[in-house]
Amino acid sequence: MQKILVSLLALLACLPSLRAMAGSDVDPVLMRVGGCDVTRSEFEYYYNRAVRLASGELTPKTYARLFTDFKLKVQAAEAAGLDTLLAFRGEMAAYRARLSVAWLTDSAVLDRALRRRYARVVAAGPAVRVEQVWRRLPQNVTGTALRAAIVQMDSIYEALCQVGPEAFGDFVERFSDDDSVRWVRRLEETAEFADTVFALKPGTWTRPFFTPRGLHIVRVLERAEVPPFEAVRDSLLQACPRCVAEAARAWAERRKEAYGFVASRRLTDRQVQQILAAEYTRLEREDPVYRLALQSYREDALARAVDRREAERVADADEETLQAYFDRHRADYHWDTPRFRGIVLHCTGKRVAKRARKMLKHLPEAEWSNAVRLMFNKDEVQIRVEQGTFAPGDNASVDERVFKRGEAPEVNGFPHTVLVGKKLKGPSDYREVRPALLADYCAASESQWLAALRAGGKVEINQEVLKTVNNH
Repeated sequence: MQKILVSLLALLACLPSLRAMAGSDVDPVLMRVGGCDVTRSEFEYYYNRAVRLASGELTPKTYARLFTDFKLKVQAAEAAGLDTLLAFRGEMAAYRARLSVAWLTDSAVLDRALRRRYARVVAAGPAVRVEQVWRRLPQNVTGTALRAAIVQMDSIYEALCQVGPEAFGDFVERFSDDDSVRWVRRLEETAEFADTVFALKPGTWTRPFFTPRGLHIVRVLERAEVPPFEAVRDSLLQACPRCVAEAARAWAERRKEAYGFVASRRLTDRQVQQILAAEYTRLEREDPVYRLALQSYREDALARAVDRREAERVADADEETLQAYFDRHRADYHWDTPRFRGIVLHCTGKRVAKRARKMLKHLPEAEWSNAVRLMFNKDEVQIRVEQGTFAPGDNASVDERVFKRGEAPEVNGFPHTVLVGKKLKGPSDYREVRPALLADYCAASESQWLAALRAGGKVEINQEVLKTVNNH
């Protein structure tokens, strides 16, 4: 529904210019992207939407480059067949149906239907978000089992009163047959539950109480009063397809004579669908506002889909590829201060420390932690291991022994500490700067991909027409 709202707001903003353009034969081609023409009105629709979302000034000339990249991505998605996928076609059909609500329904009938639905929401009253310690009690519960449940719930309540609200979630996880946190309304619950829970203030909880479902201790997390109709109209619209169907039928009844149906006879459901289907086609062909809304949703979805596909391809880069990228751009990654790359071994004795240090000097770094685990920690833990690349301040033992800063405290039970590794002025392996390098690699890959799209799709822009955007 949020996507629909964004589209409709965009449509309302550009409605006057689009309506004026619809009554004129003058809508010049502003650009040609990959052999496809883009008219001025189409560009203005996308540009005005981008301006509303931009944090700073965005001129038509600046946006033109972004827009051509966007169009090239859409064409790449189409070339890959992403628009033919069943999921995408289903998404578009659903959006077309939702969008048409603004065109193919009787607004007065729809408003009345939604207000009837809202009246039921008001009658249901406010909502509260709750979590609870709940013990399910079967209908045939024995007296012994019932008394045991009561004693347990009383004990839980007393414990909660002592430890406070911070521990309520732990008690739910440990003792409750329902650990969900959910919103509830009065009419959705039993009278016993609603009367007890809706009397609480947020942050407080009930004493143990019975309902037909069992024993409860319920905590109210927050309370939400019923919002005004205007604030929930769109969510009601989404949740009430019957309201839409009622308004669509009323609209079709008004249009039935244009489709050859007798004015005095009520339409069947099939005839309503026939009229609506015909109007779908007419809207896309004749109404520029509807057509651009549908087109923009389609193209936005395709651009996102091809972006995801490219991002997944880049994310699958193997270790050799990332290392090669690091080697080519090594100068871009440096440290302000030296770092220590190696392993810190906290050992139970000197002999263990000596043996471990000697062993690691003959093994590759990648095998160090596993070797210690197999040789020294298999039956009992003789060595605590910390391996990585350490900057000053990251590890007390490294600070003391490598950077000559401070004094490391002794690790309880592991009094002997040794270090194996070396002090480095800059990274020598991409894994030492992996987050930053991966971000740079993804950005570089996207840049290369866009460059390939630009090279493969010719872009022509009529600069004179571009100067008339929103000024004609």
